[in-house]
Amino acid sequence: MPVLEDACALLAQRPLDQTLAELDTVLGRPLPEDGGRRLHVLVSTLYHQAGAPLDLTEDLRARIEGAQSTTVKE
Repeated sequence: MPVLEDACALLAQRPLDQTLAELDTVLGRPLPEDGGRRLHVLVSTLYHQAGAPLDLTEDLRARIEGAQSTTVKE
């Protein structure tokens, strides 16, 4: 899984507001089958590398779980 982790690390280097705005867009749509897992890796990276607050990451994780309920098959 190094490729996913590397991509998340690159996203964590961008301004947090920009990444969060894009996450809002993504979470407003049905997720691909493995999208939730990938987004959880991103949220973890945002917390550990970009300094995202814990309460924000908890909210994002809850939103990911909600979006997974409308998962689409790839």
